[in-house]
Amino acid sequence: MQPERILIVANDSPSALKAVKYGYSFAAQLGAKVALLGVVDEALTEGNVDAGIFPDEAARQLKEKLELFLNQLAHDYASGVDTEVFTPQGELIQTILQTAREWDAHLIVTGTHGRTGLNRLLMGSVAEDILRHSTVPVFIVPVDK
Repeated sequence: MQPERILIVANDSPSALKAVKYGYSFAAQLGAKVALLGVVDEALTEGNVDAGIFPDEAARQLKEKLELFLNQLAHDYASGVDTEVFTPQGELIQTILQTAREWDAHLIVTGTHGRTGLNRLLMGSVAEDILRHSTVPVFIVPVDK
């Protein structure tokens, strides 16, 4: 089965940028559509009431910045590939998997930081969690060492 809908998970890390490049390369070769996904992490939307930044405003600002960033990525790498941009707010893994289901993705492309040992134990692996719980194939792009 040839994937016709590719979900690319993006943020501003080097590994995610590499995944974006790979994802768009696949999409161009296959004539597939892309959903470029950036998740607004709920933990970052608490704001700072003492500074006058309330949770709703913090979430709005983060979403706005993320949309601008993802639209710039699409501008830089889409090269004619039909792209939709999604910036939902939520817990990272659950939101990625839910978006993949709702958008009917055939493939998820994500980067990995390549953490090992204690760092991996303490921080976990987003890519590994996506791979373990996804109902569609996952292509994991490793970071260069």
